[in-house]
Amino acid sequence: MKKNSSIRKKNVFLRIAAFMTAAVMLLSSVACSQDTPEVSSDDTFTELKIDELDKDMTEFLTRFTDWYYLDEGQKLAYDSKKAGDGSTNILRSILGDAGCVDWSKYPVTQPKEVYNEKKLDPKKWAKESGGAYMIFNSKDADWLAINLFNVTEKDIEAMRAQGEENKWFYLKGGKYYKTIGGVGDPMTEYIFDSAKTDGTVYYVSYSCYFNNGEERSFNGTYSAEVQQKTVDGKDYWTLNKFEQTSSAE
Repeated sequence: MKKNSSIRKKNVFLRIAAFMTAAVMLLSSVACSQDTPEVSSDDTFTELKIDELDKDMTEFLTRFTDWYYLDEGQKLAYDSKKAGDGSTNILRSILGDAGCVDWSKYPVTQPKEVYNEKKLDPKKWAKESGGAYMIFNSKDADWLAINLFNVTEKDIEAMRAQGEENKWFYLKGGKYYKTIGGVGDPMTEYIFDSAKTDGTVYYVSYSCYFNNGEERSFNGTYSAEVQQKTVDGKDYWTLNKFEQTSSAE
């Protein structure tokens, strides 16, 4: 009997000790939650001074905004993670009459323009454009797509198929071919409104105005997520996301 009584006393003691331990932990948790203020997600960002933004970044974004192309009716947006889903084709804009990126700033071969009705492109697409077409080194165009717009080789395969199906461009013998349609000066002016960074990605908002020297009118606002990438020892600005957030209409 004494043995059983001793065991019961020991069990009661253990239960009381466990209860006391749990109570102390709960009180400590409540105290910590009261003493430690919540950290706002905005605290992870550093606001940047607009007049100190990197010039290469702003030029990269304004060039892209001027010449990024989607079919009429499509929302003007880009997402590198969805580059191969058919909703956008960044190669189409890279290979544009005025490309969405300045080829002269990168270690790539410059595109070649051809105006020759007798020597047409391999598929003779240029026959309807009077023999006007452009030739791009495919490795160089793919380099720009992969390193500046963060797409994958699989994305590029999908974009090539889409490009030929829609007669935007095609691949032949290591070259991309497309007809020339002609472009004009966009006459745009950009003002960068705000920018912040988490230390890696830069979140930028900016406004666009039409300005022909005689009149100036609001044309829309945009937001972009960009970051630097080191390729072969050199840093380049690259685009993750882009979106038109308002328009003149």
